[in-house]
Amino acid sequence: MSEFLVRELNRGGLLAERGNFTLQVGAYPETIKDTMTAKQGVPDLFLVPRELFDHQLGISAVELEFPLYYNFYLKKRKLRFVCHRSQLRAILRVLKESLFGPTSLRHDLEYRHGSDSPGFPDLVKEMAYFKKDPSLPRGRLRLADCILPILFNESGRCEVDGVTICDLGNDEYRLEAEGDSRDFRFVAGCGVEPPSSESPPSEYHPPTFGITLIGSGHGFDSKAKTSGFVIWLDGKGVLIDPPVHTTAWLKSQGINPRSIEDIVLTHCHADHDSGTLQKVLQEGRVRLHTSPTILQSFTRKYRALTGLSQTQFLSLFDFHPVMLDESVNIAGGTFRFQYRFHPVPTLGFETFFRGKSFAYSCDTLWDPEVLQKLADEGLFSPSRAEDLIDFPWHHTLVLHEAGIPPIHTPVSVLARLPAEVKEHIHLVHISDSAIPEDSGLRLAPTGAADSLIIPVPETELSLAQRSLDLLAHIDLFRSLNVDKAAEFLRFAQYRSYDAGEQVIQSGQPGNDFYMIMSGEAEIRRQGVTFRVLSRYEYFGEFAVVEDSPRMADVFARTKLEVLIMSRYDFLCFLRGTPLLPLFRRVARNRLHYAEDLVQLNPRLSELTSYQRSQLMSLLLPRKVEEGQVLYERGSELTHYYIVAEGSFRLEGLDGPPVIATPGVFLGQVSLDLDTGYHIRTAVAETKSRVLEAPVSQMLDFFRMNPGFTFRLGRHAAENHYC
Repeated sequence: MSEFLVRELNRGGLLAERGNFTLQVGAYPETIKDTMTAKQGVPDLFLVPRELFDHQLGISAVELEFPLYYNFYLKKRKLRFVCHRSQLRAILRVLKESLFGPTSLRHDLEYRHGSDSPGFPDLVKEMAYFKKDPSLPRGRLRLADCILPILFNESGRCEVDGVTICDLGNDEYRLEAEGDSRDFRFVAGCGVEPPSSESPPSEYHPPTFGITLIGSGHGFDSKAKTSGFVIWLDGKGVLIDPPVHTTAWLKSQGINPRSIEDIVLTHCHADHDSGTLQKVLQEGRVRLHTSPTILQSFTRKYRALTGLSQTQFLSLFDFHPVMLDESVNIAGGTFRFQYRFHPVPTLGFETFFRGKSFAYSCDTLWDPEVLQKLADEGLFSPSRAEDLIDFPWHHTLVLHEAGIPPIHTPVSVLARLPAEVKEHIHLVHISDSAIPEDSGLRLAPTGAADSLIIPVPETELSLAQRSLDLLAHIDLFRSLNVDKAAEFLRFAQYRSYDAGEQVIQSGQPGNDFYMIMSGEAEIRRQGVTFRVLSRYEYFGEFAVVEDSPRMADVFARTKLEVLIMSRYDFLCFLRGTPLLPLFRRVARNRLHYAEDLVQLNPRLSELTSYQRSQLMSLLLPRKVEEGQVLYERGSELTHYYIVAEGSFRLEGLDGPPVIATPGVFLGQVSLDLDTGYHIRTAVAETKSRVLEAPVSQMLDFFRMNPGFTFRLGRHAAENHYC
């Protein structure tokens, strides 16, 4: 008699096996690439964990879309999943949105002239075309044709394939069959391969105009990373459909994630949107560019998974809607978007920058003969057919997909293109082995080192633009008037250092203030590195504002570009502003509190050095005597606190009091960004010290760092720190 075996999958989740029984527990994005190559193959039975969304990783824990495709289209069987009735509605919402797209459309509002615009698509008819299936009873695909939900009963039990599955609570489960029993626990993030521990390469310096491919494969390609890329425009990155774990990949390539603040989401299939929210929930705030139609699908999918309200979800990023018949400026480049031909609303686009151009097909069925036939049958208007058939092959560089028909472009069709056209094309969404030899077609190369460079002329304004970009990203300077920008350009001097070169020597006078444009700076005390700073961060402020000797050595860890202000110019620049006390506050908090406190709190420890500097500018130390009440239950929240020394007893809810020790963040955190009230009373158990920040300032910090806020609010609620 065989026993149950439970093992972790490399991309997340568990696999339980016993004889012919196979159950996958949790379904992280791309785990199908783990099971496709395994002996048992892709399972058709999944167990849904307690949480549908991994809040720590920022990704879905039930990405069932690709297992559904595999089982239904290749294995001709339904996808089965075990869940509680309370989870079913959210799962169905996600699958319905992924397979069928939005149920109602007002995409005419995305065109200046509405449905009368040339090339206007009838997306309802086009999506319906892909759902036709004569082999099905009704002649078209329905969700019930693809899936079979299996629900736990009120006792948390169900039986499937001769095995009883028991939910023991808290993501602990038991499998029982023929006298054999196996208990196991699903832990969020289990099995997910950690980021490489190897030191990343030297910081990547982006081209003025070019493309870095994160991946060029498709969702079923187990040997390649799923397609996604970065467009570089004068050193700023625009992220297109980031695959899962893109931020970790960027760091592994030496790409500073802060160089990317714009995301373009082309459509809501899991191989294109699974890394989008994950990037949103990383450091800082991003701008999301897509059409309102696609945003609504994205919102419906991930609201269902996260449980957030619409207001809370939309507060996580800045939405920049794109128009479909107008040029849109993104990060300095001109973009023109068009709906492609795909089962759900999907955007392709062209990008223009300094006389050169780039085109991306995105997922689409491009086959002129098929498209013309469908036009003759009335699926497309003449102008829509012309737009789809007449793909803009003339661009300097073209990325075109070549996936699996009939919802993607056959590679055989692309192979028939003229040789002079194929010279400008790189393929994505395809395996290298699927490209015919001697076809003249080539797979897009991946990785920063093999970025595709589009040569464009440099401009004299480049340094000034980069300097103003740096000014805009230093948090303390954000409140300055516009007229300060010209003064900044007069005072700031550009300087670069080679890797390993010393920038500041301990004990020397503090004559200069440094702001990092690119590269990394290593801060050392007595030869030991205790902080690494990178783009948009600053150093040297303590000695400058306190008029004291340098307290640390600073070395260029990589090639380092900085703007420098002399002490005299720096103080002149701050004259007439409230910033000098803030710089003193940052310097002192960094020196006395930052490193110790952030390591004590699992949420604070996730903050990057850049975010820590932002936070340290808000906090003021405050002594609290033993027995003193810091705040009372029901009182209005006026400040947030971090316990720096001592401890506080939090009381007022059912159950025993909670003890808050150094590092604990106190104050109710809501993604609604309202002030609220304290739900407990906090009393100092010993002589203590806190760092406090006014609510108004912390709310601004929360807005600028939605991922931190998202996780902090959840952590505080789970541990009753309010």
